[in-house]
Amino acid sequence: MKQIKLMNKKDYLRVLTFLEDKTKYIELLQLLGDENESAFLEQHKEQLISQKYVSNWLDSGSKGLLSKFDFSLHTKKEFFQKLREADAFFYNHVSDFFIESVNQTDFGLTNIAFFDIHGKLLFYTITHEGLAWIKD
Repeated sequence: MKQIKLMNKKDYLRVLTFLEDKTKYIELLQLLGDENESAFLEQHKEQLISQKYVSNWLDSGSKGLLSKFDFSLHTKKEFFQKLREADAFFYNHVSDFFIESVNQTDFGLTNIAFFDIHGKLLFYTITHEGLAWIKD
Protein backbone atom coordinates (compact mmCIF):
# COMPACT_ATOMS: atom_id res chain seq x y z
CA MET A 1 0.00 0.00 0.00
CA LYS A 2 1.21 3.50 -0.70
CA GLN A 3 -0.01 6.71 0.89
CA ILE A 4 -1.67 9.22 -1.44
CA LYS A 5 -3.07 12.73 -1.17
CA LEU A 6 -6.54 13.79 -2.29
CA MET A 7 -5.81 17.39 -3.24
CA ASN A 8 -8.71 17.89 -5.67
CA LYS A 9 -11.63 16.22 -7.42
CA LYS A 10 -9.36 14.87 -10.17
CA ASP A 11 -7.30 12.91 -7.59
CA TYR A 12 -10.51 11.52 -6.09
CA LEU A 13 -11.93 10.47 -9.47
CA ARG A 14 -8.65 8.73 -10.33
CA VAL A 15 -9.02 6.63 -7.15
CA LEU A 16 -12.64 5.76 -7.99
CA THR A 17 -11.64 4.66 -11.49
CA PHE A 18 -9.02 2.34 -10.00
CA LEU A 19 -11.52 0.89 -7.49
CA GLU A 20 -14.70 0.50 -9.52
CA ASP A 21 -13.98 -2.75 -11.37
CA LYS A 22 -12.09 -4.34 -8.48
CA THR A 23 -14.36 -3.63 -5.47
CA LYS A 24 -16.65 -6.27 -3.98
CA TYR A 25 -16.90 -5.20 -0.33
CA ILE A 26 -16.80 -1.85 1.42
CA GLU A 27 -16.33 -1.13 5.10
CA LEU A 28 -17.33 2.06 6.88
CA LEU A 29 -16.09 2.89 10.35
CA GLN A 30 -18.13 5.44 12.26
CA LEU A 31 -15.71 6.63 14.93
CA LEU A 32 -16.65 6.43 18.60
CA GLY A 33 -17.99 9.82 19.65
CA ASP A 34 -19.10 10.75 16.11
CA GLU A 35 -22.83 11.23 16.51
CA ASN A 36 -23.47 12.09 12.85
CA GLU A 37 -25.05 9.07 11.18
CA SER A 38 -23.53 8.36 7.79
CA ALA A 39 -25.81 9.21 4.87
CA PHE A 40 -24.06 6.36 3.06
CA LEU A 41 -25.30 3.91 5.68
CA GLU A 42 -28.87 5.10 5.28
CA GLN A 43 -28.75 4.96 1.47
CA HIS A 44 -27.24 1.45 1.26
CA LYS A 45 -28.92 -0.53 4.05
CA GLU A 46 -29.90 -3.22 1.55
CA GLN A 47 -26.23 -3.99 0.90
CA LEU A 48 -25.33 -4.07 4.63
CA ILE A 49 -24.18 -7.55 5.62
CA SER A 50 -22.74 -7.00 9.12
CA GLN A 51 -22.15 -4.48 11.88
CA LYS A 52 -19.97 -4.71 14.96
CA TYR A 53 -17.91 -2.54 17.26
CA VAL A 54 -14.15 -2.75 16.75
CA SER A 55 -11.21 -1.37 18.69
CA ASN A 56 -8.38 -1.49 16.13
CA TRP A 57 -9.75 -1.16 12.60
CA LEU A 58 -7.17 -2.25 9.98
CA ASP A 59 -4.45 -1.93 12.65
CA SER A 60 -4.96 1.85 12.64
CA GLY A 61 -6.07 2.14 16.26
CA SER A 62 -9.42 3.54 15.11
CA LYS A 63 -12.42 2.51 17.23
CA GLY A 64 -16.09 2.57 16.41
CA LEU A 65 -19.02 0.92 14.66
CA LEU A 66 -17.87 -1.08 11.63
CA SER A 67 -20.42 -1.64 8.86
CA LYS A 68 -19.65 -4.03 5.99
CA PHE A 69 -21.40 -3.84 2.62
CA ASP A 70 -21.52 -6.35 -0.24
CA PHE A 71 -22.26 -4.95 -3.69
CA SER A 72 -23.69 -6.78 -6.68
CA LEU A 73 -22.62 -5.62 -10.12
CA HIS A 74 -25.76 -3.48 -10.50
CA THR A 75 -25.68 -1.86 -7.05
CA LYS A 76 -21.93 -1.25 -7.35
CA LYS A 77 -22.42 0.70 -10.58
CA GLU A 78 -25.05 2.93 -8.90
CA PHE A 79 -22.86 3.36 -5.83
CA PHE A 80 -19.81 4.50 -7.80
CA GLN A 81 -21.94 6.88 -9.84
CA LYS A 82 -23.11 8.52 -6.60
CA LEU A 83 -19.52 8.72 -5.38
CA ARG A 84 -18.47 10.44 -8.61
CA GLU A 85 -21.18 13.07 -8.15
CA ALA A 86 -20.15 13.79 -4.54
CA ASP A 87 -17.12 15.52 -3.09
CA ALA A 88 -14.13 13.39 -2.10
CA PHE A 89 -13.96 11.67 1.29
CA PHE A 90 -11.81 14.68 2.31
CA TYR A 91 -9.36 17.08 0.68
CA ASN A 92 -5.76 17.61 1.71
CA HIS A 93 -4.81 21.29 1.71
CA VAL A 94 -1.43 22.99 1.88
CA SER A 95 -1.42 26.67 2.84
CA ASP A 96 0.82 29.35 1.38
CA PHE A 97 3.07 28.71 4.40
CA PHE A 98 3.26 24.94 3.64
CA ILE A 99 1.06 23.99 6.56
CA GLU A 100 -0.99 20.87 5.81
CA SER A 101 -4.60 20.58 6.90
CA VAL A 102 -7.68 18.53 6.09
CA ASN A 103 -10.84 19.97 4.58
CA GLN A 104 -13.81 17.84 5.52
CA THR A 105 -16.64 17.20 3.08
CA ASP A 106 -20.20 15.93 3.42
CA PHE A 107 -18.68 12.47 3.93
CA GLY A 108 -17.89 13.56 7.49
CA LEU A 109 -15.38 11.78 9.72
CA THR A 110 -16.24 8.24 8.63
CA ASN A 111 -13.34 6.02 7.55
CA ILE A 112 -13.87 3.89 4.44
CA ALA A 113 -12.14 0.83 2.97
CA PHE A 114 -12.58 -1.02 -0.31
CA PHE A 115 -11.82 -4.76 -0.73
CA ASP A 116 -11.72 -7.08 -3.73
CA ILE A 117 -13.63 -10.35 -4.10
CA HIS A 118 -10.85 -12.21 -2.24
CA GLY A 119 -10.96 -9.82 0.72
CA LYS A 120 -7.72 -8.05 -0.19
CA LEU A 121 -7.53 -4.40 0.76
CA LEU A 122 -7.52 -2.00 -2.21
CA PHE A 123 -7.88 1.43 -0.59
CA TYR A 124 -8.68 2.96 2.80
CA THR A 125 -8.86 6.27 4.60
CA ILE A 126 -8.37 7.65 8.07
CA THR A 127 -10.65 10.49 7.09
CA HIS A 128 -10.37 12.87 10.04
CA GLU A 129 -6.57 12.86 9.64
CA GLY A 130 -6.66 13.25 5.85
CA LEU A 131 -4.80 9.99 5.28
CA ALA A 132 -5.41 7.60 2.39
CA TRP A 133 -3.63 4.48 1.16
CA ILE A 134 -4.05 2.63 -2.13
CA LYS A 135 -2.81 -0.73 -3.34
CA ASP A 136 0.23 -0.31 -5.55
